[in-house]
Formats: sequence, C-alpha cells, structure tokens
Amino acid sequence: MIRKNIIYFSFILWAAFLYSCNTSRPNYSTDTTTPVWLGDVQKRTIREITTTTGTAKASEMVEVKSEDLGKYLLQQNPKTGKPYKLGDMVEKGTVIVRLENPTAVNNISIETKKMDVTIAENEWKGQQRVFALGGATEKEVMNAERNFISAKIALEEAQKNLDKLAIKAPFKGVITKLPYYTPNIEVSAGQVMFELMDYSNMYMEIELPENVIDKINIGQKVFITNYNIKSDTLTGKVSQLSPAVNETTRTFSGFITIENPALKLRPGMFAKGDIITLQRDSVLAIPKDIVSSYRRSSLVYTVERNVAVEKILTLGISDDHYVEVVNGLSEGDKIVIRGHNYLRSRSAVKVMK
Repeated sequence: MIRKNIIYFSFILWAAFLYSCNTSRPNYSTDTTTPVWLGDVQKRTIREITTTTGTAKASEMVEVKSEDLGKYLLQQNPKTGKPYKLGDMVEKGTVIVRLENPTAVNNISIETKKMDVTIAENEWKGQQRVFALGGATEKEVMNAERNFISAKIALEEAQKNLDKLAIKAPFKGVITKLPYYTPNIEVSAGQVMFELMDYSNMYMEIELPENVIDKINIGQKVFITNYNIKSDTLTGKVSQLSPAVNETTRTFSGFITIENPALKLRPGMFAKGDIITLQRDSVLAIPKDIVSSYRRSSLVYTVERNVAVEKILTLGISDDHYVEVVNGLSEGDKIVIRGHNYLRSRSAVKVMK
C-alpha cells in the first residue's frame, strides 16, 4: 500500500513539473490568427536625459527707491500714452517717476555750475597761451587747470543730485511692483518707487542625485517646460555645479540658465528641466513599448509568410519613447507595433492595413 502511494505521488509531481515547463510562456494555439499592425524601423535622434525641477527666477531684479524728497509724479509711457503700470516693459534709463522739489533744484543751481565750467576752461586755455608767450608761470597754468577740474567735478555732483529727482530704470526690464502714491503727495527718501525685473534670461537652482554626478557637466543643453504651458519648450544650459554631495539628501546642487526671449516663463514658476547627458544622432530606434523581455533577452516580432518571427535585439540608450537598436534589425525592416502582446514565435498572424 505504501509503495502504491509513493508511486501515485511521484506521478503527481512529475505531471506538475511537465505542466510548469509547458506554461513557462503563454501557449497560444497556432490555429489562432492574431491581427497585427506593422511599422518601419527608422533612424532618429535619441537623447538620454536626467530630469530635475526647480523654481525659475529672473536674472536681474531691483527695487528702486527714492534718494531725495519731492512731490510724486508718475510719468506717462510713450508707447501707450498712459501712466506706467504693472507689466510695462521699459528701456534702460527711462524715467518712471519724477519728484518735484523746486528748493533742491535752486540749491543745485545746475546752470550756474555749467557757466563756472565754461569760465574755468577759458581761463585755463588763456593761461596756456600766455605761458607759451612767456607771460605766465607754470604754477599759474596748473592753478587754472585745477580750477577747471574742480568746476567739472562740481557740475557732475550737481547733475547727480538733480538726477535723484528723476527716478530711472537701471536696466531694460518689466515693472513688477508699482506702489500707489497720490499724485503730488510728498514722498521722502528711501521710499520704494517701483520694482524692475529682467527675465528674458532666467536661472533655476537645482538638486541632482549623486548617482548622476559623472553624467552632468557644465554646458550641457537643457529643455525647460512649465506644467501650465506644456506646449512651449525653452532651452537652457547647465551653468554651475557643486562638487560636494549633501550628506543628508545625497544630492549635489547646481544652476541652469534659461533663455526666455518671449517672456513666456514667468519669475516664480515651477519648471521641469531635462538635461541632455548623451545624444546620438541618426541611429536605428524603435518604440520602447513594443520590446518584450524573455530570459534576459530583448525581442520584437517581424512577420514572414503570415507567421510571427522573434528578433533578438541588442539595445543602446533610450529616451521617454524610443530605444536605440545596436544589433538585430536593419533600417526599413517591418516590425509588429500593435498586437505584439499576444504573440509567440511562429504564431499565425494577419497583417492589418
């Protein structure tokens, strides 16, 4: 009885083993015809990327304050014929706000100082002519020159003080802050008149995992996208990299500069940066999602006489959608791009148009 039981259980184990071997891969009946769609193997550019995120910031930003007191007068934008407002683009040197202070203007006396310069210059030139004729000493010529230089310095200082009443844009940019003041109200020195940003060029501080430290280099091209304006892709480059890895986060920091000539990306926006760490042009590539794995091999299917044929591949780099084919296919080969999930080698297929 015991011997019969041993033989019975041995038979059960052997049957289970045979079943597992036969079911290690899907066993589709060769009598079933699977519809498939074919595509051509083509050459394309494959980019290996490292993705990072960060907040885009303006390359230049300044808060311009009053340097003197005076009555507040917001100037008109000649492009619109209306007073300057938030979002206006202004050129370097444009007067945005003017302060009226007649007392300060009188004390500066710019016209008098211009006359002083003219008089001092004429005296200096006259002393030079007299010196050439032997009628003046070298010391007299030098004193006249010193008076001329002093007059010019006084004029320059007066002009600087006068310019404090005309509050100008220090660079080309966009007005991003414009506090409201009642027209003709007197404002004191140190009050914020406006904030200006230049975000035609931007930067983004980034953190990268230490496992890519050997792949990321200064100067690598970066594609920048914002989640709210996905259709617009900007370009930039890696501009700075820290050689040190943070012991807590296991990351290293860096900076990306961003070209933003159309001002589509705004300061403070959250953006994604795809850093191109490796690029190969004109290589054979196929969609990643049609590649199957079996016994550590990568394979796709071609069709010969309405039968699926496995092609074992050697693959290279990949991006989000495509993978490089190093060996196993040639340009123009027809491969199954739809219906491959239901195939095995020698499956009967019907090619769909």
